[in-house]
Amino acid sequence: MTWYYLSRFARNSTLPKMANVVLAKSYKRLRRDRLVSMPYRYTIDPTNTCNLRCPLCPTGLGILGRERGLMKVADFQHVVDEIAPWCYLLELYNWGEPFLHPGIFDMINYAYQRKIVVRLSSNLNHFNPEMAGKTVDAGLGCIIVSVDGATEESYQSYRRRGRLETVLRNLRYLVDAKRSRNADHPFIMVRMLMNRYNEREVETLRTIIMDIGADIFVVGDLFIDTTNAAQRQEWLPLDAKNSPYDYQEGDSGQQVIENVWHCSDLWESMTINWDGGVAPCCWLHKHEHDFANALQQPVREIWNGAAYVSARRVFALGGSRTGPQNVICTTCRGRPQYLKI
Repeated sequence: MTWYYLSRFARNSTLPKMANVVLAKSYKRLRRDRLVSMPYRYTIDPTNTCNLRCPLCPTGLGILGRERGLMKVADFQHVVDEIAPWCYLLELYNWGEPFLHPGIFDMINYAYQRKIVVRLSSNLNHFNPEMAGKTVDAGLGCIIVSVDGATEESYQSYRRRGRLETVLRNLRYLVDAKRSRNADHPFIMVRMLMNRYNEREVETLRTIIMDIGADIFVVGDLFIDTTNAAQRQEWLPLDAKNSPYDYQEGDSGQQVIENVWHCSDLWESMTINWDGGVAPCCWLHKHEHDFANALQQPVREIWNGAAYVSARRVFALGGSRTGPQNVICTTCRGRPQYLKI
């Protein structure tokens, strides 16, 4: 996968883009709160609606802290025009199923024409041969297909309302469309989120996926509300090596499970929701945690606004410093409690 992104990096590079990346990484290392650099990675959520009901997702649970909706293609183009001078990678998904957006192929192609690599994640239950062809023709750089089990039983334990048989069929459509066009894109990554239901099926699923013709199969982490004992019992893999959490015993004898996420979003990336709301990272789904709105204010202005400056001061070298505004990052401190923020 690294070679793919390196080739796209080289193809889409300009001197200002490269200089911006170097500057952004330098500021991150120095923990500067006001930046000359801009984000070079962006998440734009085209829609927060989904056809599945995954039990550990705010969308699937129906607790999403934002109205359901679709980003207008014109609004998307407005944002892309702003970020194109610095953007290398655009994640065109977050809290919904991107292929439910009727303008998704126009969005992909618009960013592609602006020399931005677009990556999209899908459960691939809403798909067909025509959409497979449009996916390739639009210029999608990478697609992450979520397949969380080698049997219908294990798959549907998490991807509720989905069908493994449908996903594998649609994956074949995409592979066939790519081959028929002799295209090198999209890079097809199939990802299994490791949990207690599927942790013994990894190699079986890997064989199935690679036989279909995907470019790579990877195992990812399933995040939970670590304070919820029922979720820990039901979902965490039995083997601690398969989990993103620390399995330790606290002083009281209770199990201590802590997220070990490392936050770099405040210097390198920006998340924009379907309604333009700017969040400091892709973990946050509540409207109340937005820093600003990218449809009402220039992205560069937001990037050095009071909210972002305050958030970066939480991670200042030598210890946290008070900022001009109260922000969610003061509570999170780079270790978000999933579904609690």
